[in-house]
Amino acid sequence: MLTLISTASRRTFDADLDSDVLPEGVNWIDAFRPDEREAAYLERAMKIAVPTYARLSEIETSSRLYRDKDHLYMSLPAIVRLSSGSPQTSPLGFVLNKDLLLTIRYKQMKACEDLHYAQPVNNRRAADGPSALITLLEAIIDRAADELEKIHAELDSLSASVFADNQSKGPEKTTDDLRRIITRVGRAGDLTSKIADVLLGVGRMAPFVATEAADYLTADERAKIKSLSRDIASLNDYETRQTDKIQFLLDATLGLTGIEQNVIFRILTIVSVMVGPPTVVAGVYGMNFKYMPELEWPFGYAFGLAMVFVSGLIPFIWFKKRGWL
Repeated sequence: MLTLISTASRRTFDADLDSDVLPEGVNWIDAFRPDEREAAYLERAMKIAVPTYARLSEIETSSRLYRDKDHLYMSLPAIVRLSSGSPQTSPLGFVLNKDLLLTIRYKQMKACEDLHYAQPVNNRRAADGPSALITLLEAIIDRAADELEKIHAELDSLSASVFADNQSKGPEKTTDDLRRIITRVGRAGDLTSKIADVLLGVGRMAPFVATEAADYLTADERAKIKSLSRDIASLNDYETRQTDKIQFLLDATLGLTGIEQNVIFRILTIVSVMVGPPTVVAGVYGMNFKYMPELEWPFGYAFGLAMVFVSGLIPFIWFKKRGWL
């Protein structure tokens, strides 16, 4: 599906797939899963080779950023949300020239779709290719910043949960809580790493565009690209600190989980030690020998029970004094 847009007026145009020219005023074409007919129209109208999904998925810098005559070819991983709500990355391709920007994507991306019918942010911005690219990159960076803010709030909540006083809870309940916290920390770390990939892609694109498109960039567009680079640098610093906090929370949660497990093992060890002496006593008096003095003693049974009780009580008192119980 092709969406033809003027970013200055936010007007959309219908595509005549049998034509060899684009409608006047278009400076952004958003190609969502283009079929063969749509790709052929783009190749005729723009005089380009439309990048394939496999080409956009390549990770080498030479494959993500290159120039072919008057067109700049770029790609980056963009974050998409699956129906389950979990984040995933999908390639987003760009073909840029002086007058036009083409984006190619194969997943629904909110940053692109929100701009289709959004109100103009700055009516003074020219309707050309670089202005469309800058508008889209600003939207991508804004969404990345919003996601980082949500992750920050999530990490604050998790930090309060990790270091809350759990003395009133039993080991089993506390272990379940820590297991859920580890899962949430892992999800936050996974999303943060995907945002880092997006920022890395945009961070490489900005200087590439500034250099390769220098001949036709306006002063305002150069300033916007510099501003984007500064925003990316600040978000990278923020993401690095956030990654450190995620690692800290993960280490702390795993440490607390280990402590809870050690408590359980300690209790089991103490119980086994306490049961050992009574077992020995019961084993001695359970031996089937003919001559055992206590067998004929009237108080032998009570004596045996007392020995079992005392032999279990002594380790209990000793562990209690040591503070292990």
